[in-house]
Amino acid sequence: MTDIDPDRTLASLVEETPAYARAFESLGLDYCCEGDRTLATACDQADLAVDDVRARLRETRDREDADADDWEGLADLADHVVETHHDYLREELPALQDLVAKVARVHGENHPELRELEAEFSELAEEMREHIEEEETELFPVVGKLDRGESPSTDEAARLREAIRTFEDDHAATADRLDRIAELTDGYAVPGDACASYRSMLDRLDRLERDTHMHVHRENNVLFPRAEERLPTGPAEA
Repeated sequence: MTDIDPDRTLASLVEETPAYARAFESLGLDYCCEGDRTLATACDQADLAVDDVRARLRETRDREDADADDWEGLADLADHVVETHHDYLREELPALQDLVAKVARVHGENHPELRELEAEFSELAEEMREHIEEEETELFPVVGKLDRGESPSTDEAARLREAIRTFEDDHAATADRLDRIAELTDGYAVPGDACASYRSMLDRLDRLERDTHMHVHRENNVLFPRAEERLPTGPAEA
């Protein structure tokens, strides 16, 4: 296997070797919303030695025989997003929202930051629920049409391009909320007086952030660009 090129983008590295996502997560390198940065640029901005990071990635690659995401088509990838990420969110968000509220109620006096966490997570959960429903009703049907080799109408092509820009903006806003949640929990650090519910909340918030990063990567850096590549450059038949 060839060595890791520092001029490749973070997104392309994760697309080829999904195990790199965990290494980037631990190093604080955003491979989803800012996945178009090269490894060298990202390391420079994070004040990390690029050779050290490349060594870390090589260790990750050698430790895990990870398969690249190899999608047969756009519809296959869209289905995977729904089954892996959307269905997880539908099940997890209501339960985690209740847990966050419970922890804030019980521990809010000693940890006043939990009140802001509760409000921030409530907004995040509502936005994510709306987002995944809109993707499945507005975006993925047109993606399926492209995958079948059918020509979208002019209106469909325009709506798809507009939807992609909107969803990318949504992803950036989601990243900001997740960053704030991480700040409020001190990077999901467990305080000394944390009960089992408190610990569970932090674990599940951490998992939500990691899942969302992969979710956004698969859409921003794989699904969306491949869908746009298939759109006609000129007027399509209505």
